[in-house]
Amino acid sequence: MNTRTTAYLELTAAAFLIGSSVVAGKWTTMQMPVFLSQALSLVIALLLLIPIVWMSRTAKIWLGKKDLLYLLLQAFLGMFLFRVLLLYGLRTAPAAEAGIVTSLTPAAVAVLSFFFLKERLTPRLAIGIMCSLMGIISIQIPGWFMEFPSARSSNSSFGLVLILAAVSGEAMLTILRKMTASSVSSLIGTTYVTLFSFLMFTPFALVEATQYDFSRISLGDVGLLLYYGIFVTAVAYLLWFRGVAKVSAGTAAVFTGCIPISTLLLSYVVLQEPFSIAHLVGGTFVFLGIWHVSRNHQAKVRLVAAKK
Repeated sequence: MNTRTTAYLELTAAAFLIGSSVVAGKWTTMQMPVFLSQALSLVIALLLLIPIVWMSRTAKIWLGKKDLLYLLLQAFLGMFLFRVLLLYGLRTAPAAEAGIVTSLTPAAVAVLSFFFLKERLTPRLAIGIMCSLMGIISIQIPGWFMEFPSARSSNSSFGLVLILAAVSGEAMLTILRKMTASSVSSLIGTTYVTLFSFLMFTPFALVEATQYDFSRISLGDVGLLLYYGIFVTAVAYLLWFRGVAKVSAGTAAVFTGCIPISTLLLSYVVLQEPFSIAHLVGGTFVFLGIWHVSRNHQAKVRLVAAKK
């Protein structure tokens, strides 16, 4: 298996895990306050990551000021703000409209990579991004047209603004990771981002902890926190950082289309929600976009070989 294929698999797996955070996050925040639940999940992730870093003899632990600054920004924008804004936004925004806003992630990454990384948007990559966007939007169309103005919450507009800001933070995570990919390993990057995020959540979590009755926590809640900490945080970000380091930001943007697909699949299995033909159409568009991106790389390989 070549490096490019491995990167695609890592990005796909990471996107599906991140997509599961919507279901897991909503469940945990229904039982616990937002900041407290996220701080506890980050502690769990650190208990897994720090021993791995300690046992890794090749990991470069001490980093320069520039890399630390980029990692701090990744933690603030891509983990702290992303989680807070998304979870609070989903409390007030209609699900259909929120889904349309989150579908902007692939386009946001592509646009930001053009401005910050000076990456060229090739025709195949543009088609891949458009397919991904079309897929996610087609998933939301039925709910969009079924949404009646009278049923909208007075706070829905504010919730959509929060989710749009969360999308921007998630997109910047990928851009900033590309800026540190050459000098910071995925393991060290994930550990630092998780640690910085935990420090950001802690002051607010301590306030919420003084007002929360911990006797309400069940074994199911503990299991969700473990899943959120181990898989949604440690494993997902580790895989995403590894994958992003091997491909362009524009290519990684297409794979963010797997996030809402993951959420839909989990809604069938966990929440027992009904199947819709729009979901099948949307999933087909997303994976068609991924196929176009893989063809984009294959075309580059053939061109280089022809020149030789």
